[in-house]
Amino acid sequence: MASTDSREQLLDSLPMEVSLLRRLESLKELERQNPLGCASRKEKVAEHSWHIGIGVIVLAQYCPADVDIARAVLLATVHDVVEAFVGDTFAFGDDVAGQQSREQSAVAEIRSKFPGQGANLLADLWEEYESQITPEAKFVKGVDAFLPILLNFVNSENSSWRQHSVSASKVTTRLERVAASLGPLADLNRRMISQAVAEGHLADG
Repeated sequence: MASTDSREQLLDSLPMEVSLLRRLESLKELERQNPLGCASRKEKVAEHSWHIGIGVIVLAQYCPADVDIARAVLLATVHDVVEAFVGDTFAFGDDVAGQQSREQSAVAEIRSKFPGQGANLLADLWEEYESQITPEAKFVKGVDAFLPILLNFVNSENSSWRQHSVSASKVTTRLERVAASLGPLADLNRRMISQAVAEGHLADG
């Protein structure tokens, strides 16, 4: 019993920053709707954030604007941290309408429940991404649209497009919102969308 009490006391005494890291670890298990390109299972949020960060580095040459790649990677790393508090929102689901409100409440919770420099920096970076003012934020948003289209196209049999009967117009609309930050990659996505429609993996219309 004494050992258990000591363990509980130790966990209760963790710095706020460490407690926040424990909460954010849930992103390793939180499932998104799109599949991995290399397997039949769905992607996890932490995997997605890592892939966006790597994508920002690898695809930087395609960005029409001059961007600070290191800062863009930071934004990519944190762009979905609020999902540890509110869960993932499917881009083409019915609950998209309330996404902004839920996520704004979550970032406020991060600031209030985990006060300190680390949590505030995390929240500041997330808010920069959401504001879509800086070229870095815009590029990360573009890559965040590009890679899911790529994964759904590559693994069309297990795609969220098929599972949820997503229409091509919805995917195209989401892409066109960020196309200016993707340069020639946007056209590559457009070709994938058209091919997916031709193959019957993405609903026409």
